[in-house]
Amino acid sequence: MEETQEVQPISKKGMVWPVVLVVILILGIGGYFLAGFLRDDKDKSNTESVLTGEKISIPQKVMDNKFGWLGGGEEDTGEGIVEKQAGWARPHPGAFVWDMSQQSKSSEIDFTLADKEISNYQKNDLGILATIWPFADWDQKNLADAESCKVLANDEFLPSNDKKGRGSYLPQYRCNPSDWEAYQKYVGAAVERYDGDGQNDMPGLKMPIKYWEVMNEPDLQYQNNLPQGEEDRSLNFYKQGPVEYAQLLIKTSQAIRLADSEAKVLIAGAAGADSRMLNFYRQVFAVSGTKTAFDIGNIHCISNDRETQDFNVGPYKSMLAEFSLDQPIWVTEAEAMSGTSADVNYESTKISTTNAITAGAQRIFFTRDDFGDTRTDMSKLNTGSDYPSTEKYREIIQSFSN
Repeated sequence: MEETQEVQPISKKGMVWPVVLVVILILGIGGYFLAGFLRDDKDKSNTESVLTGEKISIPQKVMDNKFGWLGGGEEDTGEGIVEKQAGWARPHPGAFVWDMSQQSKSSEIDFTLADKEISNYQKNDLGILATIWPFADWDQKNLADAESCKVLANDEFLPSNDKKGRGSYLPQYRCNPSDWEAYQKYVGAAVERYDGDGQNDMPGLKMPIKYWEVMNEPDLQYQNNLPQGEEDRSLNFYKQGPVEYAQLLIKTSQAIRLADSEAKVLIAGAAGADSRMLNFYRQVFAVSGTKTAFDIGNIHCISNDRETQDFNVGPYKSMLAEFSLDQPIWVTEAEAMSGTSADVNYESTKISTTNAITAGAQRIFFTRDDFGDTRTDMSKLNTGSDYPSTEKYREIIQSFSN
């Protein structure tokens, strides 16, 4: 008879280790999935940190500065502006040209050139007045009268004729957009990228853009009465009239304000204060909706305005008053160069600056660096002089420092 082996009962101590192993296994598996979840959540958080961040604003020191300069060139960092103790740059024409950021309606909007421009000026903590240009050749070729929108082949701002090293250009077609929806989308994207609200801003943005100018001098060639074919004597920034510009101002302003409720819209700078140019804006303001479509008035005074001693602020302000408009006024191109001598140019600039601010100008952007610059043909390069222009500009600017 086979002997039966007695089965010994498992002790409580012996049962502990399997339980511990099972618990460890469960915790290990759970921990693996938990770690993955946390890792995914962290990655998501990191992605969002690129898209969101702290809101930034223009420093008070910059806001208090009443002076700026036209800027230009791919490598311009505004060092000369800072050296003269001004605080603002107005890139001209700048990188906010629709054609430079989008190559077709279906292509992505690319701000590579604008990012570089803004990053350059940020190196010297300069505030930016950005000009929006509504031109894209691929868009305007769809206009029914597209050929009438073309400027002449020797226009100074065509890329083939850039003799000043601007690094930016204007397309050949210069009318209102054909596709308003696509244009407003571009404007909104531009404003959003540089508004400093912490949402989808340019990487590394230090100072937001809060001032946007809707094109430049649309009145320059309007009804200039030049003989046929003589348009090439001067620039032509816009091939349409005041009613069309009013439409452009309204639609651009809508897109800017939708993207950034804090943004300020500048109407395009009047090319001067003679009756032809101011009458252009009188017709603009006669269009419903234009008087509330801009926050800041804008006047220019270049060397063809030899009779004025306030950068044209007085007559421009009077013209606004005809329409019960009292918007602040900026002079975004300011010269008082008679071309006779550096000393005369300096004294004239000093007097005009004083009178312009007295008349109500809140900010002035100078156009020339050298009081010894006596060019009569502004398409030529200035070779410079030995006159201490930087020191003289600094004296003017310091006299208005807070």
